[in-house]
Amino acid sequence: MKIRILVSLLLLTIAKISLAENYVLTIGNDSYELSLDKEIRIKVGDNHVTAKLKQKDNLTYTTDNFSFEYPKQYSPSKSDLGNGILQTAMMTPLGTVVLIQEYLSLDPSSMVDLMINEVTKEERQYGYKLESRPSSTTLSDGTLLSGKVVTSKYKGSDIKRYFYTYNIKDSGLFIMTQIDYQIASADEDVIDRFIKSLSVTMQ
Repeated sequence: MKIRILVSLLLLTIAKISLAENYVLTIGNDSYELSLDKEIRIKVGDNHVTAKLKQKDNLTYTTDNFSFEYPKQYSPSKSDLGNGILQTAMMTPLGTVVLIQEYLSLDPSSMVDLMINEVTKEERQYGYKLESRPSSTTLSDGTLLSGKVVTSKYKGSDIKRYFYTYNIKDSGLFIMTQIDYQIASADEDVIDRFIKSLSVTMQ
């Protein structure tokens, strides 16, 4: 039993999972190659145990200022936009978007309308019908996000975007989600899981 617990703990130290990569598990002086969902036999002392590397269906993305869950088939990416602004973005093949910008020296709460205008500019020019109204939500950790929800409709397109901000003194988060219900209604769980799991730790 102790040997099985040891192997389980060692497997938990593998930090980042990718479907396209192989992994090496080292126990003492011995190394073993592992692939996702493939069992191997490992000798530990005088005993043999079975090891299998499995990826959870939903993973957690964490920064110093927030965390959220996302389906394992997608991959959030982080970039430095300069001037104390960091951006994390995730997009599905159908165009559903989750975006969080971290403002480290600026309160973004006054930027909602500016962001809405920039994101929807081409749609307005093309003739989409846009509607906007105030919106707010309280996260599971008690954090209040406030902003607007914007719908953008045209032939074969029904886009809903939420623009939220969270602010503290001279810093904060800008959050946007986007989904086109005409072509990507199956992605709704991506947005729901993001909002339900989002936790803000910015101080």
